[in-house]
Amino acid sequence: MSQHLPPVRRPARPSRALLSRLVAAADGCERSFSVTASGVEDRVLFFLEHDAGAAALLREAAQEMELPETLLKSWEAARPGADALGLALRSDGASVRLYTQYWEVLVARLRQGDPGDMPLYAGFKALPDGSTRIDRYMPVVAAPREVYMPPLREALQSLDLDPLAIEQALGPLTPERCIFTRTEGAGRNSWLTTLRRARLKPGRVTAMLAGLTQQARLAEAAACATRAPLIHVAGGEDAQKGPFTTLYFEITAAEAEAALSPMVS
Repeated sequence: MSQHLPPVRRPARPSRALLSRLVAAADGCERSFSVTASGVEDRVLFFLEHDAGAAALLREAAQEMELPETLLKSWEAARPGADALGLALRSDGASVRLYTQYWEVLVARLRQGDPGDMPLYAGFKALPDGSTRIDRYMPVVAAPREVYMPPLREALQSLDLDPLAIEQALGPLTPERCIFTRTEGAGRNSWLTTLRRARLKPGRVTAMLAGLTQQARLAEAAACATRAPLIHVAGGEDAQKGPFTTLYFEITAAEAEAALSPMVS
């Protein structure tokens, strides 16, 4: 589900000092490439274990980048129960996103037989057109292969990747190892597949992504794919972007800093 908030102005760019603090504090970093008919959105994500220090740093970052107070308050209200917090910055400075993750609470509830109606992640997003949106990523528990494979296959093929290589790479992906969520709401109909626990063979994933090198606009994504593990794939349709496919890679803090250095103020 997703929720739109009133339009605001675009966020400000972070300072170099703030970027350095985020890099030093992050427990994990990701880089994502969201591909649409109009271009490629390049983002870096910082994830921190949820504690008072992490919350204070991300709150300060949000305020420095002039996120609307309504969006920041919504994120603050969602923090109880979260085991991790996140901040994503688009490399051109046009979008800032705060996140909460509820993995530990969700797992505990599932073990008690209570699937409930609880998100795995929530995203609080200041978008390029000045609008804001809250997305809740709702898990499909033990999603069968016929639920997650067709959209995953279609999304990867939309990037002109080899169909046989896709099947070979994703063959080991089972309902027990696939973490699949859906996000539906006004202006958004999408899904996210987490591959971090899927035990895929790195060589086959690299072979699957080799086709990225054939497109000039995907050069950065192709370079990232040669050295960083693929950890999520997302896709669907967005009111602003239209149909999209997003690839997420696990990167080092140094790589995160290098990717964002050109956009700091």
